[in-house]
Amino acid sequence: MARDHSPQERQRKQLERKIGRCAGYDRILVVSEGSKTEPNDFKEIRAFYRLQTANVEVQPSELGTSPIQVVKYAKELFV
Repeated sequence: MARDHSPQERQRKQLERKIGRCAGYDRILVVSEGSKTEPNDFKEIRAFYRLQTANVEVQPSELGTSPIQVVKYAKELFV
């Protein structure tokens, strides 16, 4: 019978998946009126500050470029 300090037990404990210690981040949704410049700017900011891509999403508005259309599109994406 293996004891707790046996090599097999130590190896099994070393190979177990570690429990995450970081708290989850808030999600960030950035919607812009432009389809090239603004999304590229925000993607560069995300890369510079090393923000995880799962938490930051950059989308150009598909409904149009007027401010109200950008806001409507952002509401559609957020829901």
